[in-house]
Amino acid sequence: MPDSNTKTSACTEQDLYEDVIFCPGDRSTPGTRNHFYYVKKSKCQSIPKPKGYNATKLEEVAVISDNIVLQENETWKKVSLVPLEAEITNKSQGQYGAKTYENKAVLVLPGSAKKNTGLIAMLNNDDVLISVPMANGQHRLFGNADYQTQVDLSQAQGKTPTDPNTTTIEVTVNDQFPAPFYEGTLLTEEGTISGTNDELVVNP
Repeated sequence: MPDSNTKTSACTEQDLYEDVIFCPGDRSTPGTRNHFYYVKKSKCQSIPKPKGYNATKLEEVAVISDNIVLQENETWKKVSLVPLEAEITNKSQGQYGAKTYENKAVLVLPGSAKKNTGLIAMLNNDDVLISVPMANGQHRLFGNADYQTQVDLSQAQGKTPTDPNTTTIEVTVNDQFPAPFYEGTLLTEEGTISGTNDELVVNP
């Protein structure tokens, strides 16, 4: 019979902490690839979550391995970016017991022509998922089922021949995780893209 003075904890958690070592010769390339993909949330049948405490290894915690399922005949749309201009950041926010992450992506499109202008006109009051491949091809997802995806949109057409003429999409989204890695697939007009390497899947 337990001692009545013995205190027991009702808290249980899985301890996933382990060594995080950067070895000589390892490479971590900054930046993104020269495009991103987006889809309206209203066109998604299901938006899976990262593994979190269901993970078995530290590297799996902020990973979405299941596919985002779209409605029939819907696809992710691809958008070209100005090389070396996109940036991804994430920052912890809030108070103990209710902390989340603020995930941001600054996406700079070349030009301010009709399609670019139409795109930001439509995005201005919409809610979307945005998947951005990093330089190594691994996708980071901006948007989730819990929070609205906020977008700040602008264009700069320049004054002189050397000024930039660009359209900028600044994405901000609250999330339980820092911009999760998306390892599912993206059905696009070009075919099925793998979120693990940004390459076409031969047999999706």
